[in-house]
Amino acid sequence: MIRYSLILVLSLCLISCGSAPSEAPTPVTPAPPEKAPDAVELNKPLNNTTCLEAVNTNQVQFTWTTVPSASSYEIKITNLKTNVTETKVAATSPALISLTAGETYAWAVVSKSSKTTLTATSPSWKFFFAGTGESSSAPNPAQLLSPLSGESVDALNGQIKLSWKATDADTPQESLSYEIYIGEDFAKVALNDVPKVKSTTNSISVPVQSGKIYYWMVKTMDSKSASYSSVNGFRVN
Repeated sequence: MIRYSLILVLSLCLISCGSAPSEAPTPVTPAPPEKAPDAVELNKPLNNTTCLEAVNTNQVQFTWTTVPSASSYEIKITNLKTNVTETKVAATSPALISLTAGETYAWAVVSKSSKTTLTATSPSWKFFFAGTGESSSAPNPAQLLSPLSGESVDALNGQIKLSWKATDADTPQESLSYEIYIGEDFAKVALNDVPKVKSTTNSISVPVQSGKIYYWMVKTMDSKSASYSSVNGFRVN
């Protein structure tokens, strides 16, 4: 009996000294996904205009609406004649940048953040920089008359007619010339990355295909400078 009691006591001790049940692992909360800073809104130089303002010599002031989510900005300026892009870094708006007078430029602002590698880019605007004391103004951006933006048109013998109106304060209309950019990709048309069609009149006929959407833009030129119209889109029935 004594032997049986001793065995029972030892058994209870072994059970009571066993390892404690393991705790469930603490769930790991995944890190929130990186978020790009917001894109800015451009202010000046205005889109499709002539810039006559120069702060010092040929320094142009670029302004945009800053966003709290960005810690710095990159201003990308493309000379549309040479297709060369310069990048300038700025902590905030405005920024003064030296340009060559008598040239047409496109510009955009990239928002950057120290918290992420993601970025956001504003829309691209275009302007002609006349410079200080420029006596000849750039032509007014052409007004696209037909087809209107969003219009559906019928082709005649596989072609449609593009027409526009352009004026220049110091150049007769008959002395103006044009380059027309048309294609199926909005961005490529806006950046002149499509074959151009030259014209000395304010209308041309171009080949199109039924069922497709096309975008077009007109560059108006006098002897010294140029301006760009907006980009219109239309559908071919």
